[in-house]
Amino acid sequence: MEEHRASGILTAKTHWRDYCGKVKDFPAYLAVASNTSGTTPKELFEDVAEELEKQYHDDKARIKDAMKAGKFTITSAWVFDKFKASIAEACDLAAVSESNLKLVFEEVMERTREKEEKEAKKRQRLADEFTDLLYSVKEITASSRWEDCKSLLEEAPEYRSINDEGFQREIFDEYIAHLQEKLKEKERKREEEKAKKEKEKEEKEKEREKRKEKEKEKEKEKEREKEREKEKEKEKEKKDKDKEKERDREKAKERSRRDKDSVSDNVDVVNNHVQKEERRKDRDREKEKDRKHKRRHASTTEDVSSGKEEREESKKSRRHTSDRKRSSRKHGYESDSDSENRHKRHRRDRDRDASRRNGALEELEDGEVGEDGEIRA
Repeated sequence: MEEHRASGILTAKTHWRDYCGKVKDFPAYLAVASNTSGTTPKELFEDVAEELEKQYHDDKARIKDAMKAGKFTITSAWVFDKFKASIAEACDLAAVSESNLKLVFEEVMERTREKEEKEAKKRQRLADEFTDLLYSVKEITASSRWEDCKSLLEEAPEYRSINDEGFQREIFDEYIAHLQEKLKEKERKREEEKAKKEKEKEEKEKEREKRKEKEKEKEKEKEREKEREKEKEKEKEKKDKDKEKERDREKAKERSRRDKDSVSDNVDVVNNHVQKEERRKDRDREKEKDRKHKRRHASTTEDVSSGKEEREESKKSRRHTSDRKRSSRKHGYESDSDSENRHKRHRRDRDRDASRRNGALEELEDGEVGEDGEIRA
């Protein structure tokens, strides 16, 4: 235990349970624990602990006196070496145990932290109250200054509860900075909103342009489709025209072939008809010769008969000369009229036959065949 006291393992703050757990396997502990007639390990520990407790209180008193003599303020940021150096300047550390100095440092630091925490809470409460006061004063803006606003706050209990003007101004400056940051944030949000709207506007414009482009593309596609349809129609019309031309050529060929066949047949018919017509003309000429001969013979007979009648009548009674003359003239006129009429009839018959023959020849020249086998126009 003496070694543990020197090394700092055993101090005035050490508890038996903690210490027993560390030394229960040591030979010295086992030897004392096995001696049933003597002092127990716990009793020995309590004796040493009592001595350590007394020495701790003595060292603590010396350290506190040194802290008062040194007049230094310890903060939670201090470390043990700085604390030790500060105490050494105020008193002799030779009489103070190193382990007790550490224990006192830890105790002092714990109290310092507690004090600082309480002070910080109080300071924060006062700061919150003063900040609320600043919020309530509408005259204070982001551009306000402490000197101009101090007169607005002096009568408020929140202001008087803080005796440190530096702390008051610190809170005021933090509040002004908050207002300025809030103003900047508002401005930033306004700019962001503006930028967002501009971006949305641009996106809408782009979307509108895209829709326009799509519509234009659709219109172009429709135009191209119409052009393709027109091309198809033209191609179809061209094919139809080509087919029509081909049919016309085929019809023309067929018509030419039929015309050739028809011409060949017509030539045969014409030749046959010409031959028939020649034979008919020959017969007509023979008949005409016979008619002419008969007319000449009839005319001669009539003249002879008419002379005889005139001579016989001239021999008749002259008593009826005037009547007979009139009768003779009338009879002679009628005979002449009959002869003239017969001549006219023969002439008309000849003209009619000639006209028929000429009509037949013209029909043959036109190249068509009638119902009776003759060629007609």
